[in-house]
Amino acid sequence: MKVALIANYWKNSDGGGIKTYLVSLVDTLTMRGVDVDVIFRDGEDPAQLHGPANKFLFAVSSYRHLQRCRPETIHSQESWYCLLPGVLYKKVHGCRLIHTFLSEPRAKMALPAKIFFQTLLSSCDCVTFVSRGLRERVIEIDDLSLPRTAITYAGVTVGDVSDDEVKRFRDAFGIPEGAIVLAAIGMTAYPFKVQGLKLLIQAVAILRETYPGIVLVATREGPYSEELREFAKRMQLEENVIFTGNVENPQVPLKLCDIYTHITLGDGLPMALLEAMAMGKPIVATRIAGIPEAITDRMNGLLVEPEVGEVAEKISFLLQNRDVGEQLGMSARRTAEERFTWSSSADLFQSLYSV
Repeated sequence: MKVALIANYWKNSDGGGIKTYLVSLVDTLTMRGVDVDVIFRDGEDPAQLHGPANKFLFAVSSYRHLQRCRPETIHSQESWYCLLPGVLYKKVHGCRLIHTFLSEPRAKMALPAKIFFQTLLSSCDCVTFVSRGLRERVIEIDDLSLPRTAITYAGVTVGDVSDDEVKRFRDAFGIPEGAIVLAAIGMTAYPFKVQGLKLLIQAVAILRETYPGIVLVATREGPYSEELREFAKRMQLEENVIFTGNVENPQVPLKLCDIYTHITLGDGLPMALLEAMAMGKPIVATRIAGIPEAITDRMNGLLVEPEVGEVAEKISFLLQNRDVGEQLGMSARRTAEERFTWSSSADLFQSLYSV
């Protein structure tokens, strides 16, 4: 089977969970013998095609590459400039066309853009989403009418993180041994995540009164990083909130943390959350979008409303009841191992590619 995957983010980009999803999916498909050509806009990979940064030129370049590689199936991601070349190729040469939404829209589309995107989506054989909650949000925000849809959950893979890696991370960011550590992975790039991280920072201000040495580790350098640093500074939390910027291996702060916190006002189904589950971490997360599809409150994590007092209360509960946190973490690991595998995700995509 010959598949062309068209994506904004690819290897060695700042694509966060989106990049992880796509790279892991393609790796799994390739191991199964599927021939996948990747056309990407942001990243580095000499084995695949790096298109122009300009969105229109990227669409043109992608179409030309499709004409050369002649795929049986085109799998586009997220944006119109990834979908457009697939639609054009399908109309001229014929193929199956799958489009995947990986994250919540940043803003409601203007009417002309909505009409254009709706026209493109109507040419798809199937539109997939990484969670049911994301499908509902996309339809709600942009009032789109979709053809056949499917939910294509991510899988999760965690590597071994050594004690030496954790120690180097502690030393690099001045995190003392014995400090209570919360982690929030990749929350600086999207407005709905930024607002959630601000709520979490305010919750840390409350928690600091009882736990003076508590530390929140927030990773990823994004467009809102400086705004968040200033926010923490205004709250006099410079010593309690550590912004790491981009880290080579986000699983290191996950291994280090006592509790993983994913406080957001929107999302698909975040990869960092699934990785924290696979590591057996106690989790406090907002009851938003696809998160309740992975976390069942009080069974494998704690779900909260996006309200500062409730966030602080649930984190404090886990700190005071470590045995409960351990049980929740063990249950979260079982959920990740049983429900979120790249094998099952690849099974579904292969069926969509070949129907």
